[in-house]
Amino acid sequence: MTDRDPDPFYLFLHIPKTAGTTLRSIIDQNLEPENVITYYNQNSRQLLDNLDAHLTVHPNFRAIIGHFKFGLHQIIERPATYITFLRHPVARTISQYKEHFVNQRHHLQDSDGNLLSLAESVKNNPSLYANYQTGYLVDDKELDLADSASAELALNNLETYFSVVGLVEYFDQSISLMSTKLHWQVDEIQHLNVKDLEVDVSPDLIEEIEAINRSDLIIYETIKSKLLDEFETTP
Repeated sequence: MTDRDPDPFYLFLHIPKTAGTTLRSIIDQNLEPENVITYYNQNSRQLLDNLDAHLTVHPNFRAIIGHFKFGLHQIIERPATYITFLRHPVARTISQYKEHFVNQRHHLQDSDGNLLSLAESVKNNPSLYANYQTGYLVDDKELDLADSASAELALNNLETYFSVVGLVEYFDQSISLMSTKLHWQVDEIQHLNVKDLEVDVSPDLIEEIEAINRSDLIIYETIKSKLLDEFETTP
């Protein structure tokens, strides 16, 4: 995690189910909503592919936030830096299941249309959850996300191109660190888009989720160790 230009274009890489809604409210407090591009239409890359031209026509924009993957800095000329939040892969998987349960149940149906439990969904469709965060942090479609090389590449990208990497489990401390690094003002943190849905999670299921998220776990634990050190040394 590195310091960047004093006033770069911010690339808020929002990995789904990592407190992005709450983070967006903080971004709006500091950059103003009219200066932030929102991208949540993963079915179309038109905005991303034409981002540099868009910024030329609209120089007021200071940031983009959305579900885009690492690599966007390569297509814009303005100095840029990434910001993202990570989450323990077990907690993120549970949250993703809850989101699908509430808003996208077709992801949780079997061939007969029956609704799957979290355990059934992980077993029947592991690719829906496996190393999900790693996939957002590497710009190489040929890599096997389960390979340790993917985790190493993701960690290198985080170290080289990201000025802030926070953790949902340490959200308030991460926001405080971000405000220090970016010289932002954060008056109040409101935790938004929280799903109140009880999900049965057994120890065996936790092990199963961790087994399909080895790369995510390596990344998470490495960043956690670095962040805890930063929390202690940052005033």
